[in-house]
Amino acid sequence: MKNPVLAAIIAASVCIFVGASEAERSQPLYAGQWVVISDGILTELGKTHPESSDTFARRTAGISVDRTTGDVYLMANNIGICKSTDRGQTFALVSGNAVTGRFETGWGISIDPAGGRLMCFSIYGSCAYSDDAGKTWTKSKTGHLDYGAVDWSDTGKALLAIGHESGGKLMFSEDAGKEWKTLGTKYWAVGLFDHKTLLATVSGTDGIVRSTDGGQTWTKVSDEKPAAPVMVDLKGKGYWLGERGLLVSEDKGATWTMAAPVPKGACLGPMFGADERHMVVGTPDGLYESKDGGKTWALAVPLAPEIKIQAGGRWANYGWDPINNIFYASQMTKPAYQFVAK
Repeated sequence: MKNPVLAAIIAASVCIFVGASEAERSQPLYAGQWVVISDGILTELGKTHPESSDTFARRTAGISVDRTTGDVYLMANNIGICKSTDRGQTFALVSGNAVTGRFETGWGISIDPAGGRLMCFSIYGSCAYSDDAGKTWTKSKTGHLDYGAVDWSDTGKALLAIGHESGGKLMFSEDAGKEWKTLGTKYWAVGLFDHKTLLATVSGTDGIVRSTDGGQTWTKVSDEKPAAPVMVDLKGKGYWLGERGLLVSEDKGATWTMAAPVPKGACLGPMFGADERHMVVGTPDGLYESKDGGKTWALAVPLAPEIKIQAGGRWANYGWDPINNIFYASQMTKPAYQFVAK
């Protein structure tokens, strides 16, 4: 369909359930609309932070949600992380000057699935780690990182990241970013189970490689090609959106199974609800929800205005509050949005 507005309206008006071999349509799952929620905090920050002369460093540049509390973390572009504890109604700058720059992928903010801890991987600015929900921060010695993984199920302080415009430089830290070492170049996707068990993909090749010695040696463990740049670890179990479906590992990445089909183009997520059966993924057509571990999927909400999910999780940032069933969206140079699902 050539008219993108009409296409969005049609997409929002149906539920699409995706099985292993077919799709069927039914009545709408949710009704609502995307509304801007960033004007207030940006106006307030504008009193002390004049608008940047860099057109890429304006408005917002990333958003994520703590699944255990519903707290929202928003990147005010080129300023820092702002937090909301009232479902996006109000925000306050919480990172000081520890986090600056912006996010150019949907993986700039990594939040512990168990809640409370987060790591920000930002480009053209400083990265930082917080182990107390944004009250205090440890600034990373290395910045200008595209995205990264954290070993939340282990120490919670091992970081594996890709440098921005660095030829796929793979960077590793075991102390929340105080010190880093380079493990090589030409890498793309990353994952962590613990401070010794690392996962990655090599640019231009299919499959997943694994290291059990902190990145000194690597072994190929799967021929499947990830579609998302970061693996998600939930309670020691690995979930990775692949080009052919949802990849799952129960043995720290030694083996991978194709656990379920996913909507076409899924490259953002999975974002989990109360357990591993309830999840949301982002696609170029919208955000899809499954309540049965990926056996079936339904369109949850359409994409926010101007915030398009592209291959590899580029640009668009989406978050989901499973407690209140609220969706959030942000993208570099765009306002932040909220969709209250009903």
